Amino acid sequence: MSENYFDEYVLQGGITMLALLPLSIYTLGIILQRFLDLRISRVMPQDLIEEAKGISNQQAFDSFRERLMLHSSPLAKVILSYIEAGERGESIHPDVNPTPIDDVMDRLYQSLSSLSTAYVIAPLLGVLGTTVGIMGTFEQFAIVGKRDMSALVSAIDKSLITTMWGLIIAVPAYYFYAIMQNKIFRYEREQFPRLLKNIMKNLVPFIKLNPVSSFEPSVTEQNHDALHSKR
Repeated sequence: MSENYFDEYVLQGGITMLALLPLSIYTLGIILQRFLDLRISRVMPQDLIEEAKGISNQQAFDSFRERLMLHSSPLAKVILSYIEAGERGESIHPDVNPTPIDDVMDRLYQSLSSLSTAYVIAPLLGVLGTTVGIMGTFEQFAIVGKRDMSALVSAIDKSLITTMWGLIIAVPAYYFYAIMQNKIFRYEREQFPRLLKNIMKNLVPFIKLNPVSSFEPSVTEQNHDALHSKR
């Protein structure tokens, strides 16, 4: 029975199935991978939150900052960006300066691009396979010159297999793409700003303002000023 299904719904789909079958497996893998990546435990690790809220001295802050550089979670990247912004003299309040959050969330949105590509390409490949199949069917009927309607219907039915596969790939891909987009949007607009207000409020006493190097006088400029003052 399984061989019959494989023959009926895969092999008879024609050469286009060589693209659609791997694409279906790839799309399923991308969906599973992105769901794992967007879990709250990966995006906002609880141990990182607790450590950030528990910092009470400069040494703990410096150690925490070094850990952020090695941490791959989106929350770590955002906190580090706010710390660096504070060192440049910029606002570290999420409502005033949402750029660090926006930058990290943009990368999360971009990680879904392969899924959006799959739900666009899959139905097009399906229609292409159906078109090629129907063209071949009509060509054979024109050569043979017979008008066997049952054979024609059967041939068209086989040609529609690729369209079916295209939709089987595209519909779930679009559905899960929308779900994950909405999840990222909630991170961006609700969870991250609310959490970072508390975290940055605790970290702000330990952030040291560092001058931008390009505004510091170079050695040549210092020597020129010293020479000018002697004159």
